[in-house]
Amino acid sequence: MKVNFNRIIKTLKEVIFEPIRFWEQQKESKSIDKQSFTGYFLPLLVVIFLAIFVSELIRGSRFYLTFPLMKAGREILLFLFHYVFSVFLTNELIKTFGGIKNIFIARKLVVYSLTPFLLVSLITGMFPFLYVMDALGLYGFFIFWVGVKALLVFPERKQISYILVTTMANFFVFSFLSIFLSKLLTAFL
Repeated sequence: MKVNFNRIIKTLKEVIFEPIRFWEQQKESKSIDKQSFTGYFLPLLVVIFLAIFVSELIRGSRFYLTFPLMKAGREILLFLFHYVFSVFLTNELIKTFGGIKNIFIARKLVVYSLTPFLLVSLITGMFPFLYVMDALGLYGFFIFWVGVKALLVFPERKQISYILVTTMANFFVFSFLSIFLSKLLTAFL
């Protein structure tokens, strides 16, 4: 599989700086984007893994290779598990609120709304003293909201409820996984 980093950077810029236009393009394309996971999400995870690993290695932790590997692995597991659970929740909640389930749209919504969280994780992984920037990841909820409005059709009154419930459920899943994996990491060290 060939990874096109220019395409990833272009998509990343569109999602972050022009989310409304990005989702409108996704709606108009009507194609099933099977590359969003393998061509966008996984390469970003690999970059995050490498950045965190190298950063921890340079800081010279006393645990040699084990600690940097485990810390970088924790981030990868966090985002992979969050992706799986969020796609399931996002797709299942569509029917609950009167929409038509579509796993491909749910995957797109989750992958692209995780973009700010991935970028913030990359920055804070390299520079841990910037953990205050974690709040910028909340921009992903706006990207999700714009994506739902563009790609999914709900009865008018249920769209806002769907967005709020899905956002809260995904936030809970992310928080739970983050705490669980952090405790697991500290248990091994």
